[in-house]
Amino acid sequence: MSRLLKKLLLFFSSFLRKEKSKTNSLKISDAIILTVMEKLSDFEDKQGFLKPITLHKLAKKLKTNPKYLSRIINDQYQKNFSSYINDLRINHVLKELNTDNSLKACTVKALAKKLGFGNTESFAKAFKKHTGVNPSNYLNSLLHK
Repeated sequence: MSRLLKKLLLFFSSFLRKEKSKTNSLKISDAIILTVMEKLSDFEDKQGFLKPITLHKLAKKLKTNPKYLSRIINDQYQKNFSSYINDLRINHVLKELNTDNSLKACTVKALAKKLGFGNTESFAKAFKKHTGVNPSNYLNSLLHK
């Protein structure tokens, strides 16, 4: 299933939830939501998350405002901006570790920098939250396979 199709399904399921709750204080038109979702899909495809990025910088890049972007990410992904970016980064490194043997020899600090994390601690925390394992233990397990 294509990434855009998945995003459309997320949008429509979110739309149905919104119809049930009617608690959305920030009214965003469906057209804007779909446009931002399409731009987010492009951002993901181009791996823009591998560079340090803030909500404000991404909103500017996507030509939307930060409040809209934040709300769309919250509604469509059921997570905040930081979790959205961190999950993209961790999913990326997990795929790369399976295909690029040279990454297995990297330090945790080098991986954190390569993924756009501001520091090693935030990478390790996000990695453990996502996988349940510390990155150093995960790397060691790959080296001993």
